[in-house]
Amino acid sequence: MKDIVIKGRDVRRELLIFAGCVVVMIILNIIAIHLYKTSWRELYSVWYAVLAGAVLLYIIVLLLRLLVRGLCRLFGCRRKK
Repeated sequence: MKDIVIKGRDVRRELLIFAGCVVVMIILNIIAIHLYKTSWRELYSVWYAVLAGAVLLYIIVLLLRLLVRGLCRLFGCRRKK
């Protein structure tokens, strides 16, 4: 049986994408707090909702990336180096 090796570069890229999703969800939380004029305590008191939203956003981004990659392979897109 062959071992599956995940390169460090790939792990870093995925962690950066997930961190970006977390940042986007925090920004959306700040916007919602400002729009609905609620307490700023909600910025850290609903961390579980922000984290769940970030995971959902990461899954959506992952599916979009897979779709684009599949379409590029299907139509022969070439990457510029």
